[in-house]
Parts: sequence; structure tokens; C-alpha cells
Amino acid sequence: MSLATLHASTVGELRLRQVLDGHLVVVRGGLHQLVPGSTFHRAALASVTSAVSPQAAGRLAERGLEHLHQVAGAEQVRAVRDELDRRLRPAAQRLLLRFAAALPPQGRRLYVSDHLGVRIMPPQAAVRGREEELRPYTGFLLPNEAHTDSWFNTAVNSVNLWMAVSRVRPDNGLTFWPQAYRRPLRHDGVRLLPDQPLGDPVEVELEPGDLLVFAGDHLHATRPNTGPETRWVVTKRLCVGPPRYHPRATGWTPYVDPRLLDTPLQPLASLRSALTLGRVRQVAREYRQLLSRLRR
Repeated sequence: MSLATLHASTVGELRLRQVLDGHLVVVRGGLHQLVPGSTFHRAALASVTSAVSPQAAGRLAERGLEHLHQVAGAEQVRAVRDELDRRLRPAAQRLLLRFAAALPPQGRRLYVSDHLGVRIMPPQAAVRGREEELRPYTGFLLPNEAHTDSWFNTAVNSVNLWMAVSRVRPDNGLTFWPQAYRRPLRHDGVRLLPDQPLGDPVEVELEPGDLLVFAGDHLHATRPNTGPETRWVVTKRLCVGPPRYHPRATGWTPYVDPRLLDTPLQPLASLRSALTLGRVRQVAREYRQLLSRLRR
């Protein structure tokens, strides 16, 4: 199966059925269609001001966010990422709801996730020697190996919004294997096992403000940043139709019905996710973990 990268002029043209069929869809300037153009850029600079210094933020305002590693060490980059996560959480949830509202009718109910991924990938040389210390930030500061999101805690019918805050180049972006989409892949729950035919890899270039939309069940990996620029991306997820979880998933996360948010029924917004076998398996995992701790 060969799947092309499609382009949409506006979020209002997106057909998520195409995304779940395996197409990678780029909306040029899509982020700016959802929030004022400089919102994320200003939040990034404010995070640098708080976590590094006003002088560092001033240099980036002149030279570009891509130069973060030149004004901040690895520990400061981690602090910037954490601060930007804190600053963006309320705005990112509103953005996802605005995205869902801007879509044309999809024929299925949409559910949204609280997931927020603030992913700042400095060049490898900038974090060399700190990999073990930064291991908990795999996928956020360090590259992630080839995987599909449903191996972990994400619904198999999820869609990722990958929003470029800075330039995304072939040497620091995502790698996809479209021909492996929804094929049975052997893995250990975390890593793809070797010696499997995957087909040719595909990479997508983005400019600041571009939006890449792709199915969470695409086999994808973070491209180790071998280039000269730090890459800034923010990610959110939603689900097309009631959430369905892989029987071998290692976790579970709820998706909520946006129609119930900010209403007296808000406590029931995640009920559809809770009434799944995925939630039952998660409760069983938590029970086994509790028993294990009690036996120590």
C-alpha cells in the first residue's frame, strides 16, 4: 500500500476518514487558523525568559527558536520544556476543541484527549552524555524509537495533531513507514522487533504554524536530530468514534465527549472511555501493581 502526503488549505477541509485510512495530511498555517499567529511563539519565549533568562529569550526573538541549544544547556532546555507545558495546557485544550469544531461533519462523534506533548528536540550534540538523565523525557527531549501509539495507552482510532512551533526539517522531524500501516508488527510492548519488512520511510517538512495530522496507529519514530537546529512541536490527540483500545496496550488514557464539557454533566464526559475493555485491563494492571507493592 502506498499512501501519499495530502495537503489541505484549511482545517475545515480535513476528512479524518482519510487520516485513519493512512494518509499524512499537512495543513499549511493550520495552527494559525486555530489560535492567533504568535500565541505559541510568545509562550515559548516567555518560557525561555522564566527558565533561562530574559537575555536568552531576547536572542531567540532575534535569531529564532531553533537556536535554543545555543543559549541554554541540557538542564535548562528541560526546564523550558516543562515551563512551556505548564503555560500551554489550558490553551492547548481550547485549541483542540476549536479544531474539532472547525472540522466539517465527519459522520462519527469526536472525543478529545487531555494529552499534551511539548516536544523540544535539540541537536544530539547538545544532549550527548545526558541521555540517561533525560531518559524519562524520551519523545519529549530525546528521540523515540519506531512505535505505534496504541502499543501504549492511546486508542487505535486516535488522530494526532502535530503542530510545528519552529521549522521541522528532514534531519529533526518524524519518520513514518506508510507501507507498514496497520500491519501486524512484532514488538515487545515498547520497541519494534527487528527483521520485519516496513517499506520505504517518509519524512515531512513543516514551517512554523503548519499542522501535520496523522493516525496514531502509523508506525513512526522521532528522527534523531543530526541537524543544526532545535525543533519545537506541540501535539494533541482526538478520537474518531468511540475510543477503542488495543488488547495488548500497556496503559489506558480517557477521551472525553466535548459536548459535556462546561455543563453539569462534565463528570460523565469520559464515561465512554471508561466503559471499555481497555479500562478494565487498566484496573487489573493497577490492582496487580498494588498487590506487588504490598508484598514487598
